Amino acid sequence: MEKQHPSKDIKNSKSTRLKGKEVILAVTSSAAIYKAIDLARELMRHGAEIYTVMSPEASKLISPKLFHWATGNPVLTELTGEIEHIKWTFNCSNKLILVAPATANTISKIAMGIADNALLTVVLAGMGRGIPTIIVPAMHLSLWKSPQVVENIKKLREIGITIVEPLVKEGKAKFPSIEEIVEYVFKVFTRQNLRGKRVLVTGGGTRVYIDKIRFISNPSSGKMGIALALEAWLRGAETTLIISKDAVKRTIIPRGINVLTFETYDEAKELILKEIKYADIFLHAAAISDFRPDKTFDGKIESDRSLSLRLIPTEKIIKIARDINDNALFVAFKAEWNKTNDQLIMAGKEYLGQGMADIVIVNDVSKGIFGADYTEVILLARERGCDVIREMRGLKRDVAGWILDYIAEKFLE
Repeated sequence: MEKQHPSKDIKNSKSTRLKGKEVILAVTSSAAIYKAIDLARELMRHGAEIYTVMSPEASKLISPKLFHWATGNPVLTELTGEIEHIKWTFNCSNKLILVAPATANTISKIAMGIADNALLTVVLAGMGRGIPTIIVPAMHLSLWKSPQVVENIKKLREIGITIVEPLVKEGKAKFPSIEEIVEYVFKVFTRQNLRGKRVLVTGGGTRVYIDKIRFISNPSSGKMGIALALEAWLRGAETTLIISKDAVKRTIIPRGINVLTFETYDEAKELILKEIKYADIFLHAAAISDFRPDKTFDGKIESDRSLSLRLIPTEKIIKIARDINDNALFVAFKAEWNKTNDQLIMAGKEYLGQGMADIVIVNDVSKGIFGADYTEVILLARERGCDVIREMRGLKRDVAGWILDYIAEKFLE
């Protein structure tokens, strides 16, 4: 009995998002070539089957045997009578071509339609069959800025190729983070049911200051807001994420998402009220302070005496935002503590009745939801005059996707 290649044991260990998908990894001779191994392995953890083709110069820098080991599949370095460029690009519905890293030479040859090695021939054949293609450049900054490469990148974009731009630092156009590249791969295989929509998402907790040093806040990690922004972007939405500064430091967000950061309640309020006028959908997952000190001490309060604080309610930002843009679809998140499902549903219905949101997502944060990757929520909405209640349990990324698919299906189609 033939056993699966041991390197494939990691498949689906993080998610099944790419299960049944094939990625043709085209590896060129950039100095960032070693990162392609980690990229292949990460894609496999999400379920992808990886087939590697290397340029002649790339196979001199790293042995093809290493990619064979990493992916569990033989590596193509030259074409044979098996006409691999045709076989590899057949049945293209679940395939993607990922050129990573891509040198200036390979980028320019793809743009000009030159097929003088196995890698280029496979890439061009795949493009000819309509296989989605992503190119990840990595080179010296002078090459990246050369007029020829700039023009060829523009040409590739015009014919539908996705370019994941390099990170420019230390005089180099460096290979982007693997996490960002993986999100672009997810996007290729995600239904674009929010294309043309402008989505505004909030996440993380706000601070209200007692003095110049001390503040009152909450343990919101911003993970749900980030998950919603990622899933909206994957579905084709023009996405803006308003997120707390401490939350955004803990994750890598694709540069296709417009990220605005806040620290305090006032900063969050200003950003939200500025951006809401442009939104078609508003997903308000931030944990906004409900109270603030009636005054903030100018300086540091000495700690050698007791202190009494008077807290006053803050303005409901979502209510003000609703007055500014009543045409947008408003989705509110409501946290409760130690409540039964019936009590959560009642709280959600009461919130809907206030008219500040079209959909409300209620959860019981006493279950350790803050900061966790897992969540349990109840979605409440009103469809054609009837109350709709849906319970959702799973990773925050999955729950965010279910929420957005529900919105696309019930409110946009």
